Amino acid sequence: MKRFGLILMSAVLTQMSIARPILNLNGRSNGPRVDRRAGQFANTCEPASQSVDLDVNNVRTKLLNGGDMWWDLNNPKYEIPKVTDPNSVRKHSLFAGAIWIGGRDNGGSLKLAAMTYRQRGSDFWPGPLDTTTAATDPVRCKLYDKMWKVTRDELEEFENSKYLTQSTGIRDWPAGRQRAVLYGNEANYLAPYKEITPDGVYDPFAGEHPVLDDRRPSIENGVDKQPDMFIWWVYNDKGNIHSETQGQPIGVEVQTTAFAFSTNDEVNNMTFYGSKIINRGFTTLKDCYMGQWVDADLGNYADDYVGCDVGRGLGFCYNGDDDDEGVLGYGLNPPTIGVDYFEGPTDSAGNQMGLSHYMYYNNDSDPVRGNPGEAIEFYNLLQGKWLGGQNVTYGGTGFGGSKPAKYMFPGDTDPAYPTDPWTEKIAGNKPGDRRFIQSTGPFTLRPGQTQRITVGVVWARTTSGGASGSLNLLKLASDKAQTLFNNNFKILDGPNAPDIEIQELEQELVMKFLNTNSSKIENYVEKYRDATNKVRTYKFEGYLVYQLKDGTVSTSDLDNVDKDRK
Repeated sequence: MKRFGLILMSAVLTQMSIARPILNLNGRSNGPRVDRRAGQFANTCEPASQSVDLDVNNVRTKLLNGGDMWWDLNNPKYEIPKVTDPNSVRKHSLFAGAIWIGGRDNGGSLKLAAMTYRQRGSDFWPGPLDTTTAATDPVRCKLYDKMWKVTRDELEEFENSKYLTQSTGIRDWPAGRQRAVLYGNEANYLAPYKEITPDGVYDPFAGEHPVLDDRRPSIENGVDKQPDMFIWWVYNDKGNIHSETQGQPIGVEVQTTAFAFSTNDEVNNMTFYGSKIINRGFTTLKDCYMGQWVDADLGNYADDYVGCDVGRGLGFCYNGDDDDEGVLGYGLNPPTIGVDYFEGPTDSAGNQMGLSHYMYYNNDSDPVRGNPGEAIEFYNLLQGKWLGGQNVTYGGTGFGGSKPAKYMFPGDTDPAYPTDPWTEKIAGNKPGDRRFIQSTGPFTLRPGQTQRITVGVVWARTTSGGASGSLNLLKLASDKAQTLFNNNFKILDGPNAPDIEIQELEQELVMKFLNTNSSKIENYVEKYRDATNKVRTYKFEGYLVYQLKDGTVSTSDLDNVDKDRK
């Protein structure tokens, strides 16, 4: 269901599949690693096997339940704009993404979990962990090798039927201590839901149903305040050896919800991801870092630049020139894609630490700026360092200078160097195949502690301003996404439309607007936080009535004088 803003209106090639090689560090084999510790592990879960499309708006992307997303294990699957014609060439703006976590125990040993491309194996497996032992086993992993998907339309139908019409997603939602999937000592409360009867038992027949966030359990005016589509899954890092990174297991359980809204503005080009990260283990991690890793391939992956806007918490990828060439490319005036880092880990006082580092590397075997291979190299990137642990320096290539830097290519947004802008173009870099990491740390992660990471993917494209024009639009889209986050992802729907009676006369229509004094129409007032978290007040201003050329005119055509007039 398409959502609209504050304006009230009345109105009648074949897909290309190309797998890109991932170049390993120092020519290491792409095959699975043999770990001599394997015999020491009783947990032998199989890798996650499920995937679901998030495809309710202008984006169609594939999500996996093994800690990675935006790809199908071979090809990029972040299609935007979404096409329905099977003969159309599909353009993709992201290749893959994952959450990385790392820290040191009291003895100084590194514990780390991360995912990239599963070429060497996995660090994450399906399902939650036992709350008593922080362990899992193949049976639990297999039972939870699933993803649960719900749409707002399903929730509305559920509500209108007085809870009798239940989609599979609503009926089997893994919530409460009695649910369709339940193995043993995993947490009673997993997927968030609206609890009507406070007994810990999920009962859809009583009106209990899935919600976006357990910090936002209540629903104003019914289920219509939920996203248009959301997907939930859970995974852990104790199901088997960490063959991706060779890191030592931590004992973390990650519960993720992906969601999107169908609207008539920039939000229609966005997707969002909230992850709840729980330390089920018994080890305190010091110098802990968590972050969002992104392989952002913007159409043609070989000619990209990356950068960040520190104040916005925005990491982005843009084209190296104004033409994204090739069959995979977007062509002239290419778009820009970014990841808004809304929420990350908190400090010991519960305060948001924000974006601590923004780091990048290339898809090559360079020992400084290439792909990570071992756990310490993943950890160094999380700390905003090069693979070998060298500190980033401001300006140029980011290596070998004298001024320390936390953020790569921040333009003029680094508060430490506001008058000395630094971008890939300024540095004279050759465009290429980039990845980046947005991270927070250091902090201490204690047993039983929960941290969260919430990000949003934003996308923008100019019609005439080239790559820089798209980047400027992306920052405006980022502000809109931040506004949405600041309001707990509550869409500002605006006033309801009135009931209208129309009397047809000779060359004249008499329109009678009914129930206009309702508090939801002409007396409409709503407070909303903007991107800077300042409270704004929105009030009803008036009606817009359009005369359309014919019944084919859509809302996207409004203000086109050839198709409609006010």
